[in-house]
Amino acid sequence: MWTFLAIILAVPILLVFLVAWIKPKIKPSSNIYLYALSSGLLLMVATVGLLRESFEGAEAFAIKQTNMNHLVPLGLIIGGGSIVGLAVVFVFRYVFVRFFGGEVHNNHQGHDHSDHIINFSDVDNPKKAWLAIILLLSHRSIDGFVLGSLVAKVTAGDKVNWFLIGTFVAHMLIEILIVHYRQVQYGQTIFKSIIYNILTTLILVPIIVIGAFANKFFQQQGWILPLFNASGGAILSFVVVVELVPEFIHLRNQSSKSWHITLILFALGIVSALILLTMHQH
Repeated sequence: MWTFLAIILAVPILLVFLVAWIKPKIKPSSNIYLYALSSGLLLMVATVGLLRESFEGAEAFAIKQTNMNHLVPLGLIIGGGSIVGLAVVFVFRYVFVRFFGGEVHNNHQGHDHSDHIINFSDVDNPKKAWLAIILLLSHRSIDGFVLGSLVAKVTAGDKVNWFLIGTFVAHMLIEILIVHYRQVQYGQTIFKSIIYNILTTLILVPIIVIGAFANKFFQQQGWILPLFNASGGAILSFVVVVELVPEFIHLRNQSSKSWHITLILFALGIVSALILLTMHQH
């Protein structure tokens, strides 16, 4: 199991060091393009990936409940998971804004239109970068349980699902880039960015281990993983729309070249994610 974990986490951790060494900082425009690409990719992971898995798993469980209309447990699982996920988001955002002094995107000074909501030259509080980062990484618990299930199956002798691993690594690489450059954007040092990026990656290890040992129980219950997937999909969808899209949507009021590049990258993220998601089954 530990060898399998090392293989899964080796590429993301290697990327952490490569980014810090080769390209520790990028221009504000490149940062915006990264947000556009990652928004398209992560939105598909949230909807076509996590929420689809939730629907399929919940439906399989609900159909077995022959003593009632299967739509009732289906709605309870998906709706309940979404409510739990969004409740966590709203509570965390309230606490974060309460203790760290306001919204990250509330600065309108120095711009010629009302919806350009962030000024890169005005931001100097590294703590503010963590609102989107923590919300973005909150769905990693779902990733951990899914990978834990995969570890359990491989340990039992099943064939390794390399497409699933590839999809996981691909969207995790995007998250690593966001975590690094968002911290640097908000004034964090390169060294601390590396440390925090590694720590947020290694936090997957205990979750995967728990998921591997609890997989049999999850499979027997039937509704737990679909509920987790619904929760993770709702969280990730919310974070993409509320925290990442506002970082580039203002470009529609600027030069057509920048806006068109942004749209192309957003579309590329969507297509890339869809291709990856069609290549595996959980």
